[in-house]
Amino acid sequence: MKSIIACTAFSLLLTVNSIAQKLPNKQEISFRAPSKLKIDGVAKEWGDRLQAYNKSTQIFYAISNDDKNLYLIVQAKYEEIISKIIRGGITFIINHTTNKKDPQPVTITYPNLRGSDFSRVANGIAGRFYTQPDTSYKPMPITELNNRINTGSKTIITAGIKGLDSDTLSVYNADGIKAAAQFDSKMLYNYELAIPIKYLNLADNGVNPFSYQLKINGESDDKFVPSGPTDHFPPPVSVAQLATTDFWGQYTLSKQ
Repeated sequence: MKSIIACTAFSLLLTVNSIAQKLPNKQEISFRAPSKLKIDGVAKEWGDRLQAYNKSTQIFYAISNDDKNLYLIVQAKYEEIISKIIRGGITFIINHTTNKKDPQPVTITYPNLRGSDFSRVANGIAGRFYTQPDTSYKPMPITELNNRINTGSKTIITAGIKGLDSDTLSVYNADGIKAAAQFDSKMLYNYELAIPIKYLNLADNGVNPFSYQLKINGESDDKFVPSGPTDHFPPPVSVAQLATTDFWGQYTLSKQ
């Protein structure tokens, strides 16, 4: 059984690496969002429409839009990158034009895990990716890990958006800004975000391209807090996890 699991995991890794090699480093086209898209961290609506694999951040991603919203999907496969996202969050920065020095861009950061909420998720991830010193240890079921993500990731941090009552929003906010993340059955981390286009204040009603920056935030503070006797394996933190990585791109709204 162990050899079958190992072969399956190795085959999956080869498949994902092969897909990454065929994709550009940055998204090159604009496209309409999948129909009936639901922001729930489940990537099934996207199919094979992820547009790029960025080597500096080691994530797959796609940006799309419909008439009302701009969407971002991020998919991560490596434990180090997933843990980095859990530790510091993803920040999506949208400028009003192609000018990278926009004085007040729209900024969205999610997830925003803290304290025991962070450690409960980080421990669950480490338990599935690393060999545990306790041979009786059983990896946390993916459903439980996703429940911990849902329980701990309750806020979205924003900046540069006029008309909001607060820069810190509940994921259940009535402003239309949505974010969610979940693991799938292959332990791929899927992150989805939607932001109403009306908040972007794009020049010429979005006819022209605008620049964006996507950041995988580093974290200088040790956020690990033991969360119980069953979560006794602290996830290792590498130097790479403490450094912010990012890239810039441009996008033009897709029109019907």
